[in-house]
Amino acid sequence: MQGRILFIDDEPEILKAVKFYLEDEDFDVHVAEEGNKALQLAESIQPDLIILDVMMPIMDGIQVCRQLRARTRTRLIPIIFLTAREAVEDKIKGFEAGGVDYITKPFNNQELMARIKAQIRRSREEISSHPVTSLPGAHAVEKEVTRRLHEGNIFTAIFIGIEYSREYREAYGVSRSERLLLFVARILEESLSGQSDCYLGQPAYEEFIVLCEAGKGAALGKQLIERFEHEKAELYMEQHRHCGELTYYDYRGEVIHCPFVNLALGGICNAKRFVATYNAIAEWGAQVLLKARARGESACIIED
Repeated sequence: MQGRILFIDDEPEILKAVKFYLEDEDFDVHVAEEGNKALQLAESIQPDLIILDVMMPIMDGIQVCRQLRARTRTRLIPIIFLTAREAVEDKIKGFEAGGVDYITKPFNNQELMARIKAQIRRSREEISSHPVTSLPGAHAVEKEVTRRLHEGNIFTAIFIGIEYSREYREAYGVSRSERLLLFVARILEESLSGQSDCYLGQPAYEEFIVLCEAGKGAALGKQLIERFEHEKAELYMEQHRHCGELTYYDYRGEVIHCPFVNLALGGICNAKRFVATYNAIAEWGAQVLLKARARGESACIIED
């Protein structure tokens, strides 16, 4: 399979024709005829590319694109606009909304295919994503932080680590440890939903990062920890929930006693301290994260 594509258009005949052509070229194609369904599909299937018609009822393509760009799980998916309009002003609106390319109807199938392959190739080269959660990976996180720094933004970066995750994996196995990552990702995504100018990524396998407005880090961290502590018992078998700790045999046959997983949050804000590069942000954040880890319980520390 060459890739997964979401095609959004309110004209059934065009949907049918393009879907047939792309599937014949070994693409996995999903279709939607209106914006709300398209948004749901995009989040659930995580396509490699979206082809989006501009002129649609209820929610037009520009509005759909803006919504996709505002959501953590879809903000980095390349979007090619498809439209009958040729005016320069319309194309500018599409690019400003977050589109990466623009094709005018009627289009040539070979040209469409060339543009699709070029955008998917470029996206895969530029954007790494986490293999379990599909959140933006290290390269994408560095790119976003660097962009904010270059634009002179004042923001808080919260680095989030999962304590005792190694013991959890040893006791329950890889499959359940992946469920732990998905559990944390879900809590983070839902907690950030609706908050302006927030960004969620996963620069390391078991480490997350949240970018938010300056001054909001402490309240957000408190909210995340409260929810994590309230729900984390769901991750454990009944026998472990009953005794309040994780017990298992290691490879030497010795009994290991381990606390439940904790969430350590180390946040930094560049409001009072000049920081020029992503590496400087990451090093400072790592130092603060170590202080949070040392608490021995779920904790959030924010420095500026």
